[in-house]
Amino acid sequence: MRQEQPSLSPAQQAADFKIHFQMTDAGARRACSVTIQAASRVDAAIIFRENWSIIEKLARLNLAAKGPGEITLEAASTG
Repeated sequence: MRQEQPSLSPAQQAADFKIHFQMTDAGARRACSVTIQAASRVDAAIIFRENWSIIEKLARLNLAAKGPGEITLEAASTG
């Protein structure tokens, strides 16, 4: 008897999407990126916009510490 594969849970369907943006630091532009786990590119963009204030704060802290300007954001997407 043939059995169907169970559908993947939303956490297993999520992929990493990297969104690049620029910020100024001491008058110079710095490249930054954030990696967002989401089910689709559209969901990743929505999560990015909804969490921009947190992302900006983390990016500025990273830049002030002379970090790489790369942030990983883990958020469950609504789907």
